[in-house]
Amino acid sequence: MVMSVLVLAVSAALFLFYIQALCQKILRQEFSHPYFREIVDALHLEYSRLRDSYASGSPGDYKDARLALKCDFFALKYLLKNGDPERRHLSRREKILTLYFRLLFFSLPIRHALNFREKEGMLELASTLQFFANSVGEKLSVNPTAAAQPQAN
Repeated sequence: MVMSVLVLAVSAALFLFYIQALCQKILRQEFSHPYFREIVDALHLEYSRLRDSYASGSPGDYKDARLALKCDFFALKYLLKNGDPERRHLSRREKILTLYFRLLFFSLPIRHALNFREKEGMLELASTLQFFANSVGEKLSVNPTAAAQPQAN
């Protein structure tokens, strides 16, 4: 019984390590242009400000930061799914990063309560949102009329 629990725990840890390594590789992808700046300005996203405040060591209110990250995530996810009428689903890497974002986001209360690497978690969430903003910007730059086209029901 103990051995099976140990094997399960090690397998789960290796799976989480693999997911994290895969997500880090995806997040290192270079974009031809930093599209996120236009997206942040157009949508008034907060993750960029939060990233700067956490990186400088002066984090604001935890609850406000968590809510801002959640709202930015839903806005960017909506645009990723519905920004291009020809493609109404997320790509495989966007799905993996969505799962990664949710895992990190749900680990934030535990990190906050234990005061364990909360800053790193917030910065990782912000970098994931920046990747999503770059993806949205890249989609819109390739097909600039995609956002203006009416969607069929």
